[in-house]
Amino acid sequence: MSFIQRAWLYITRKKLKTLILLAILLCMSTIMLSGFVIKHSTDAAAQSLDKTLKAGFTLGNNQRTNPGTARGSGTVSNKDIDAVKNLEGVTDYVKRQNATVDFINTKLVPLPSGGSGYDAQKDKQFGNAATIIGVNKSESEKKFRAESLKLIAGRHITENDSRKILVHEDFAKANNLKLGSKIKLKANQYDTDNEHPSKDEVEVEIVGIFNGKNPKQATYQVELFENLFLTDLATTRQLNAYTEQNEIYQDATFFTKGTKQLDEVMARANKLPVNWQKYQLNKNSQELAGVTGAVNGVYGLIDGMLWATALVSVAVIGMVLYLWMNERKREAGVLLATGVPQSKIVLQYIAELVMIAVLSFGASYFTAGLIAQQMGDHVVSQAAQNATRQAGSSLNGASLGADADSVTSSRTLEKVTVGVQPTDLLAVWGAGLAVIIIAVLLASRPITQSTPKELLTEVD
Repeated sequence: MSFIQRAWLYITRKKLKTLILLAILLCMSTIMLSGFVIKHSTDAAAQSLDKTLKAGFTLGNNQRTNPGTARGSGTVSNKDIDAVKNLEGVTDYVKRQNATVDFINTKLVPLPSGGSGYDAQKDKQFGNAATIIGVNKSESEKKFRAESLKLIAGRHITENDSRKILVHEDFAKANNLKLGSKIKLKANQYDTDNEHPSKDEVEVEIVGIFNGKNPKQATYQVELFENLFLTDLATTRQLNAYTEQNEIYQDATFFTKGTKQLDEVMARANKLPVNWQKYQLNKNSQELAGVTGAVNGVYGLIDGMLWATALVSVAVIGMVLYLWMNERKREAGVLLATGVPQSKIVLQYIAELVMIAVLSFGASYFTAGLIAQQMGDHVVSQAAQNATRQAGSSLNGASLGADADSVTSSRTLEKVTVGVQPTDLLAVWGAGLAVIIIAVLLASRPITQSTPKELLTEVD
């Protein structure tokens, strides 16, 4: 009789023991499958994020050595931007230029309290002023790439636009505006970055409307997504009274074909005659450090759970088998005495558990489906909280604002949508088989280290 036949006879005759092992293996495989599913889903979320952000890097101020303008804005020159954009491997780029302006014929959306958040003096100076963002391509601006903002009507700002603007849907509703409506803007005379100084007034046309919502409470009305505006570079240049010789930019982001080319292009960029004491390059993935931290946190939590499950399973299954080995000593002694090698006896024990595992691992497809999403939500929430705490500690007690750029940078992974894939089932089988083999080898030591005579005489 083969060891497989003996294994089948044993598990069909010892029904209670079979059911106990079935329950243990089902619990183990359910937790493991849920863990592999969550990791697989997190991988998919991370890959989707990379695709959304696009492979690339940003040229901006080195905050440690270059505080920027009076308000802390970027000071990147157009000459440096052109040098990087012309590098081999750069497929596209977007540059940003800010201007603080007064809204002449429209009103900003106030805070829920009804005010601006400023004191009386600043309210008089900036109560109806906001910083508009000039871009050459608004579709590539990071808030749209990160999907903090979504265009819902009209079109994006393009390279050749002049006196065009994108506005939030709530700002448009509050001011009875629509696509094609005109807004009057004037350079704010109290802005410390208005160095030249400019008193220019520009009328811009609404060509696009977007939506988006602050995930955290705003302190000032200018932090509200409703008071976020994107326009073309011709408009911000005029409002800032810039010339080709003195214009500066907040930053510029450059894109490559993929992550493989990214490091090579950045290495070439770092060799350019740019003042690297004042400026630095950051990968796009660092723009969403909160998400990256949350993803790594999920991996850490799931890996810990999988290792703990494997170790506990080895211990529990091994202990159960060890306790049952005493009554199997006679069986093992007889088999050894009749010429059956120890390896075949151990293979029989493994085959018994594998046969039971076929049922339990198969059933785990359904049980994991019941708990994986809830477990994933909990793990992602925990990882996001840890990432937020780490980000907060790195700021030495300070806190990020509620404006769109700060919110995008501090955004964390919100959820993953789980779904069992064939690779997840294969991973469970691989890990489960390893657990079974280790548990059997540990539990069968009293038999494999004994002679047939010892086994037969030791039986109580």
